[in-house]
Amino acid sequence: MSLLQIDEKNALYYEYDPPSGAGGKTFVFINPITGDCSLWQGLIGPALRKAGHGTLVYNFRGQAKSSFDPAIALDDKLITADLMRVIAELKIDAPIVVGLSIGGLYAIRAHAQGLKPSGIVLVNTLRKMSPRIDWMNRMCVRLMQQGGPTLLRDVASHVITSEAMHAAMIDDIFDNPSAYEGLAEDAGFMNLVTHMADTSWEMDLTGLDLPVLVTTGYQDRVFYNPADVDALFAELPQGLRLDIPQAGHMIPAERPKEFILALMGFADIL
Repeated sequence: MSLLQIDEKNALYYEYDPPSGAGGKTFVFINPITGDCSLWQGLIGPALRKAGHGTLVYNFRGQAKSSFDPAIALDDKLITADLMRVIAELKIDAPIVVGLSIGGLYAIRAHAQGLKPSGIVLVNTLRKMSPRIDWMNRMCVRLMQQGGPTLLRDVASHVITSEAMHAAMIDDIFDNPSAYEGLAEDAGFMNLVTHMADTSWEMDLTGLDLPVLVTTGYQDRVFYNPADVDALFAELPQGLRLDIPQAGHMIPAERPKEFILALMGFADIL
């Protein structure tokens, strides 16, 4: 558990474990905007480390334990630069970069700017912007303003996650009413979500000249469009695909065992 100090107001919280086994790879995990390191460290990180692989998890500026200057925009350019910064600082050679949702977009952007991973895993990243997705992105900003991350969870979880996760969450949410508290405009998540809503999703997939594993959850009812995913996947020069019908948007949390096996299998072919 460490901090990469950028300057007196900005720092990245990270947890890094180098490979312990011969031939072990290092997996670098990129959060979604409203996530943090805990998404990867429950089952996924320990399983990969037990197999001899290394892991790096870190939080964006504005996420838990990472400090930021409220005067700066926590946008895609800054987040992509920070991704490259932390990998360079730790001298990780040819990592496997794993991005969930917009985290995958940051991986694509970093590759275009010179990052040289051995492979990329895109988890529910492939999408084309539409009025429906634009609506969701703008709604995230409004919900954060009115009731913070808890309100966003309660309003959106049932349309982006699987039926199994609904069953696991519903009693806790409705039997224990949540206290909603809106975020201040200078809060980290507010800064991140606001600039997420303005992010361009244009991506040059034909330039990804390395193996790319695309994992897709069918029960994501907001971001998953089958025709769009098929069309974008076809642009990848070395695309591999794992579809999980029983999962939604949050595959690492919803189907962690399948996800771990997919990551290990991907590492084996690199």
